[in-house]
Order: sequence, then structure tokens, then C-alpha cells
Amino acid sequence: MRHTMITATLFLIAGSYGFAGQLNTNAQATRTDAPAAVQTEKPWTKFSSPEGRFSVLLPNEPKLETVAATDSSGITNYRYSDIESGYGFICEYFDVASTGDDVQGFLDVTRDGIVRGAGATLAGEQKISLKTYPGRELHLQLKLKEGTEITGLTRIYVVDKRLYSLTFLHVTSMEAAVAADLGKKFFSSFELKN
Repeated sequence: MRHTMITATLFLIAGSYGFAGQLNTNAQATRTDAPAAVQTEKPWTKFSSPEGRFSVLLPNEPKLETVAATDSSGITNYRYSDIESGYGFICEYFDVASTGDDVQGFLDVTRDGIVRGAGATLAGEQKISLKTYPGRELHLQLKLKEGTEITGLTRIYVVDKRLYSLTFLHVTSMEAAVAADLGKKFFSSFELKN
């Protein structure tokens, strides 16, 4: 049963990187000053998911996609995405029956599934936490079929029997300071709700 849960977990999380292909990567969108202009045009909006029990700041109202498991695990993934020109944000959650006795091992398997499922290279990783809940921060590099290089930063947290995954994707050519500001604003705004 635990193996089935982990397999379903990996499948669902790895799918988040499929959104990398939706980034608008044309020449104008990859100009390093374009995202900074987007960031300052209007204030970000606080998005709340009562069902997901979280809130986060995003440039726009995200699109919800519900992804039902294709196996007998019955796990449903709830994915909110806000894909901008040259970058995007993804917030996901899903509930599991159990993470097993080894939460760090569960995070290891989840990390490996994300990297493998995205066809990415793990450029860095660190253990993190959200309040008292354990997590990981993954720095990923991937290349789209047409050659565009994408940088991904994903934070995953285990909160009781719920797994949260937050991802910030951007074209690697984005100015580093702009990318850092966008990522910081997104990740620091994430809050759990009772």
C-alpha cells in the first residue's frame, strides 16, 4: 500500500513541470526587463484556497486543474497555476493515507520522482521547514524541446497527511535579481490556514 501511495505521489507532483512548456518563451518574453515590468504594473493578489487550507500571493487569479489518479490509490491532485510571460507559479496539494514512519525518506522519494518526471537535473537541494513541518527546496534545471532553458525552484512540505508543492519556473535567461525577487515574493507569502 505504501508503495502505491508513493508511486501516485511521484506521478502527480512530476506533472507540475509539464507547465514549463506553457511559458511564453518567444524573443520578446525572454527579455530580461519584461518580468520586472509585469511585476510593477499591478499589485499581486492574495489567493486563498479554503479546500487547500492555504493562501499565497500571485500576479493573477490562478487556473485550477484537478488531476485524478490513474491508479487505484484514489489520490486527487489539486493544482493552481498562474503562467505569465517567461515565468510561472504552481501551487499544488494532495492528501495521502500515510507518509510512512520515515518522513525524510518520503521526501527523498518525492524529490526523485519530481526530478525524473520533469526530465530535469537537480542543481541543488536543502532541507527546509514551514513552522514545524518538514520540507525540501529543490533547484532544478531543464531544457524544453525547442532548446529553451528553464530554471525551477520547488518547495515541498509534508503537513500531517497532506503534501504541498510550490513551484516557481522561469526562463533561465531572466535577470537573476528579478527572478530572486519574484521567487521570494511568492514563497514568503505562502501561509497555511486552519
